[in-house]
Amino acid sequence: MSGSDQRRPRRRHLPWSRRKKLIWSAVGAVVVLWLIAVAVVLAMGISDASHATAEVNAAKNNLSAADLVSGGPGPQLRAAAAEFTRAKSLLDSPLLAPIDILPVLGRQLRSVQDLAGAAAQVSNIGVTAVTEAKTVLDAPHQAGTDRITALHRLALLGQLTDAALAKIDTGPAHALIGPVASKHDDFIRQLDQTRTKLQHASAVATAVAGILQGPDQYLILMGNNAEMRAGSGAYLEAGLLTTANGELHLSGVVPTSGIPAKPGAVVVTGDLQTNWGWLLPGVDWRNLGLTAQFDVTGPLAASMWQSVTGQHVAGVLAVDVDTLRQFLQVTGPVTLPDGTSLNADNVVQYLTHDQYAGLTDSDTSKVRVDRLGAIATASLDALNNESLDLKSLADAMTSATSGRHLLLWSADPAAESAWQAGGVGGQLSSNSAMVALINRGGNKLDQYLSVQADLSLTPSSGSGATRGSLTVDLQNQTPPGQSQFIAGPYPGLGTSYGEYVGLLAVNLPPRASHLQVAGGAPVDVLGAEGPVWVLATPVDVHAGATQQIVVTFELPAGHGSMTVVPSARLAPVSWHYRGAVHSDATAFNLSW
Repeated sequence: MSGSDQRRPRRRHLPWSRRKKLIWSAVGAVVVLWLIAVAVVLAMGISDASHATAEVNAAKNNLSAADLVSGGPGPQLRAAAAEFTRAKSLLDSPLLAPIDILPVLGRQLRSVQDLAGAAAQVSNIGVTAVTEAKTVLDAPHQAGTDRITALHRLALLGQLTDAALAKIDTGPAHALIGPVASKHDDFIRQLDQTRTKLQHASAVATAVAGILQGPDQYLILMGNNAEMRAGSGAYLEAGLLTTANGELHLSGVVPTSGIPAKPGAVVVTGDLQTNWGWLLPGVDWRNLGLTAQFDVTGPLAASMWQSVTGQHVAGVLAVDVDTLRQFLQVTGPVTLPDGTSLNADNVVQYLTHDQYAGLTDSDTSKVRVDRLGAIATASLDALNNESLDLKSLADAMTSATSGRHLLLWSADPAAESAWQAGGVGGQLSSNSAMVALINRGGNKLDQYLSVQADLSLTPSSGSGATRGSLTVDLQNQTPPGQSQFIAGPYPGLGTSYGEYVGLLAVNLPPRASHLQVAGGAPVDVLGAEGPVWVLATPVDVHAGATQQIVVTFELPAGHGSMTVVPSARLAPVSWHYRGAVHSDATAFNLSW
């Protein structure tokens, strides 16, 4: 052996078992690093998607007409689009490609990838729609045809936006695991709700444009919330609203007490006759609001008007004190012929109280009616003549309709469908619930009567049903010194000053059963009222006193919900349920 061979180090060969361990260790290290990278990418993608979702939710809270004009939701939707796009890019990373080939995990990944892409598309579509809506609403709108054109543009925008949303691919929907399936279903549900709202808004804009275009005539009923009915004030005045070329003109406002329909001239049928026929709703206009179903009240009012005046109307609009307040927020102050200046801050006090101050039952009501008619006429004249923008008018109309202060019925089936779909038709659904006070004292005391409803639902182990208890507390806070027209007593009723007499009417969904009033109190009405039940029991609350009425019922076992419909009271009904307090100024859901 040479010297050089002696100096060369001998190569040592690791045993195969040892080499396998090293190889698997290296592979394991690579897999761990890959998993860490995958986790980081997924975390970043989820973070971006979560931030984007928060931006979308923030944008949804800034969708009033005024917000659109100021660009309110635009920045949030743009930020959401960018973050959803970034999330989609991260989820499409080559690092995640090995997962994509796996049969189960791959389907979950593809679903999440597609949802992120779909959300980015929705956000971008939203940006385009908001920008276009801002352009339409921000433009100056003179009286007449300009507003009709703007409404048609908004209707078309709704249709085009809905069509764009319909083309979005939301990815695989089957065989998804729990969290992914939940997110997928929630996205689909919200997308469907958005499309439905767009379709409704487009239909309403088209219908309103049709009304403004005219020429046509509509009956307008004016309700006063100081004397309540179910879901509206008592209709004390009526007039004829003429529409043509974008302008509205009100004429012939008369007290409804002076134009009763002749008995038998208008036939009342169905649930209205069964439940309320004893109060002559087809004769006395003030009792049209005994049911909250304006899709029943509207056509009946149109028939009554035709029987009294011979005039056919294309539809019926019901407005109340709060509607006029909303209009005055748009137009600014108006001045009545007697010099009285009214604005959004003082019109409610004037219409519910001040116009009655000093009046007694022996006084003629002509002065009062002329003033109410003058307010409505002055408001419409201002709407016709002022250079108004649609943003303020749209916000006012939205506020009025969400609380049932403005209701519409149309003899045209397409328009009526739009009103109902848009939430201004005043109809009840099979999920509706309502607490209403029907004033029968001939006074204006509803402004002083506070109403609180406490709902309790308790599962019953014995019957398997859920026992319900609706406790309604009434407090009469009538102050001393009010005129007879406000606080009574109404001649011939045998009541005293400040005494509130009437009916408590409760609507509950049809799945409720065994409705009754605790304590054996009398029940004047109990039966079906359209898609719901109605129960009515007498109330009698003296000034300074309280009264509590408890309505009990049963619901099937399991989960459910009901939608509380606004009562249209100026001081809303306060609902207490499971530690939370809700106001029926707008509709809300209660679930169990």
